[in-house]
Amino acid sequence: MNRHVFYIVISAFTLIFPICTLLYGLWDANQPKIGDGVFPAPSFLQLIPIFCGIFIGITNLPIAIIRYLKYKKTINIHDKSA
Repeated sequence: MNRHVFYIVISAFTLIFPICTLLYGLWDANQPKIGDGVFPAPSFLQLIPIFCGIFIGITNLPIAIIRYLKYKKTINIHDKSA
């Protein structure tokens, strides 16, 4: 696995992991708790890192794909000239 494929994998991970974390947090908040029965939803400050992670994944994935395609194009040019 070269660095371009690794970059795509990490970009996909930074997109998928915060989404899974958000879904788990919302699921856990809706589970019955002992006490007065109030379901605490995640606050805005708790959601900021999750949304930042999703934003980073969304911005990095197209960049990683473009860099990989440029890399493959240069490899194909070098193979044809050799």
